[in-house]
Amino acid sequence: MCEKCCGERNHGAVIWITGIPASGKSTIASLVQARLAEMGLPVENLDADLVRANLSPNLGYTEEARDENTKRLAWMAQMLSKYGVTVLVAAVSPLQKYRDRAREWCPHFIEVMVECPLEVCKQRDPKGLYARAERGEISDIAGWHMPFEAPEKPEVHVNTTELSAEEAAEQVLAAGKQLGYI
Repeated sequence: MCEKCCGERNHGAVIWITGIPASGKSTIASLVQARLAEMGLPVENLDADLVRANLSPNLGYTEEARDENTKRLAWMAQMLSKYGVTVLVAAVSPLQKYRDRAREWCPHFIEVMVECPLEVCKQRDPKGLYARAERGEISDIAGWHMPFEAPEKPEVHVNTTELSAEEAAEQVLAAGKQLGYI
């Protein structure tokens, strides 16, 4: 039973993975998802880019649009987790207030800060965002043009220049087990 929040038996965890673009959030989320599936646990990966592309492709990247996108992600995570699904959310979610709202809505919440220096993220640049910004095509990258507030007290803090994605995923899983959410 989940005495902490709701009295329900199989409440799932919400693992909210934040960091600047190209820091390794989606890679870590995919690895954690695969491990949880191997364990036979119901799991869903709500990658912010995919959710945005499929549900709100015209939303944009203003502060208001980012607020709306993270609100939608938190709501979906809340709905899935109450049915026992462990939900991974890989999202820049640049402001603490966005993540605080998600934590408030989702009782078994694990915040993961993925740290990576901006210069390394620019080198990785799997989506070409930083290259587009260098050409002056965009100017809305959190952590470069716009603020990114690192989590105040994340349950997990990983640096992807010091750890492999597999090691980071193991730290996330270990935290979930230690908290009794996985």
